[in-house]
Amino acid sequence: MIIKIGRPDPAIALAQARAAMVLSFSQLLIGLVTMAWITEAEGEAWLSGSALPAEVLAMIAGLPVEHRFAATARALRMTNAVRMDPLVLELAEGRNIAPEDMDTFFTTFAGV
Repeated sequence: MIIKIGRPDPAIALAQARAAMVLSFSQLLIGLVTMAWITEAEGEAWLSGSALPAEVLAMIAGLPVEHRFAATARALRMTNAVRMDPLVLELAEGRNIAPEDMDTFFTTFAGV
């Protein structure tokens, strides 16, 4: 049997790298405020659990009713933000943030 070893498929490598990107909740909020994707007041309210940013609330309101509670619970009590999480993808798409910019966001703020 001959096993052919070649270069990894770049698309597969990118998908695997994105799947591994994770930020803690505090890293996420630091990044969102630093990038001015949310205001500091919105970040503080989200951090305290008193309110979600308007964009997050609007995205949740657009979900089917049966998915809203779970989305709200996940947003309010988030421990980690996963790059390929449907909520993250939906919010990035809603702001027209390119996938490459999301990659940069996750790699940049993973170090704070």
